[in-house]
Amino acid sequence: MFHCPYCRQPAHTRTSRYVSENLKQRYHQCTSLECSATFRTSETLDGVIRQPAMPENAVALLTAGERP
Repeated sequence: MFHCPYCRQPAHTRTSRYVSENLKQRYHQCTSLECSATFRTSETLDGVIRQPAMPENAVALLTAGERP
C-alpha cells in the first residue's frame, strides 16, 4: 500500500506492469472519496541483502518441481 501524495490517505494499487526485469510501475488510486487522486509509482531492485544459499541452477530445478 502506498499513501496518497495529496491527502496522505491510503491508496490501493489498481494495476501494475513490468517496464524491465527490475522495474515495475504501479498505478494507485486514493481511497478517500473526497480526493480520489490517481498516480503512478516505480518499484525497483536497489540492492540484495543476502544471496540465495543454493546455486542458481538448483533454484531453477526447485521451481520446476524437481529436487536438487
